[in-house]
Amino acid sequence: MINVQPTLNDKQVFDFIHNGYIILESIIEEDFNSKCQSLPPGHLTDFIQSRSFRQNVLLHPQVAGVARSLLGQNFTLPTSAHNHLYEHPHEGQTLHSDGLTESGYGITHLQCYYYPQLVEIDDGPTIVVPGSHQRLVDREAIAHYGNITGQICLTVPAGTVVMTHYGIWHKAGPKINQKKRSMIKFSFFRTQPPKRDWAIESNEVPTYQHSGRHRYVTEVESYRDRRRGEHTWNWLCGLTEYQAEYHPARMFVTGIPLNQIQL
Repeated sequence: MINVQPTLNDKQVFDFIHNGYIILESIIEEDFNSKCQSLPPGHLTDFIQSRSFRQNVLLHPQVAGVARSLLGQNFTLPTSAHNHLYEHPHEGQTLHSDGLTESGYGITHLQCYYYPQLVEIDDGPTIVVPGSHQRLVDREAIAHYGNITGQICLTVPAGTVVMTHYGIWHKAGPKINQKKRSMIKFSFFRTQPPKRDWAIESNEVPTYQHSGRHRYVTEVESYRDRRRGEHTWNWLCGLTEYQAEYHPARMFVTGIPLNQIQL
């Protein structure tokens, strides 16, 4: 099996549990970014399964290291992706969570956004709401919210990969220019029970460290966030009962376990 080393430590796992995303800025090489800027919009299969995409993006040490840290050793590599390509001005999207968002406290699915070009505020950047992955809602029920205090605009340099908890609320912001703005979206999945085998310094499991209140939540809701975070931390560390479940999003998003990949 391809040897992927975990890159996250306990503190970084705490932060992901709390915020629901990790930003890896400017990690993909400029030459490969340029190659990706000519891709057509929509569904991508052959290119995503190509040796070059796997080596430059999916198995980049930082990207794969996060997947390895949060999903375990034998996570899946995607066999398809979607190129969200915007060329003309638009008013943006409403807030939503994608498709069939998982329930429970586990982390079994990472949805990733790869930006092969610089994204500035006028380009219609992706907007995410930190901590929103902890709120299981009907996606139509949040469409009227507009902007939320504390939301993050992903204005990022070329070659950035953002790795998110699948349930995070997000949207494309308004675009007011004619520049191309591409975002290639793909997913990693867990295939095995969780255990604390990321980059650890001690075998002693620390207690979960809550990072405080998100700007848009009340004190009571922040307490609930902390409790949810504790459940997720204990689950990731293998301290609670694990029941293998088929993630409903896998009806639409496919992948190959790492131990079946040939480069």
